[in-house]
Amino acid sequence: MTQTGIVKRLLDKGMAEVSVERVTACAHCSGCGECIYGREILVQADNRIYAQPGERVVLESETKTILQVTLLIYMLPVAGLFLGYALGSLLKLDQEKCIVCSAIGLGLCSLLSTYLGKRFKKIDYFITGYKS
Repeated sequence: MTQTGIVKRLLDKGMAEVSVERVTACAHCSGCGECIYGREILVQADNRIYAQPGERVVLESETKTILQVTLLIYMLPVAGLFLGYALGSLLKLDQEKCIVCSAIGLGLCSLLSTYLGKRFKKIDYFITGYKS
């Protein structure tokens, strides 16, 4: 995934803090750990081109990691929804109780998804060029 941002400050070990405007695709993703606050997020990026504060740069991140986070955040609760209903059905419960089991499965998997999302590997960003 490619984004543009502005270098805010230089950090140790060849890293830079970059201000990136949140895009629609990651509007609710917790991969960055800060998306739920505001339109602008600050990310740490490997400063491969030695960009200086104030410069507009191109950031890249691995699509694989973003897809993994997306699957975790969105698909795990959906799976819990269906598994909860299936469990209620296997236990030969009536439909109302199956729906309650489904809601419980959704809730539990949403909590698990939130917990794992915070523990999941952070997205690695790399500054690969300048943006005019």
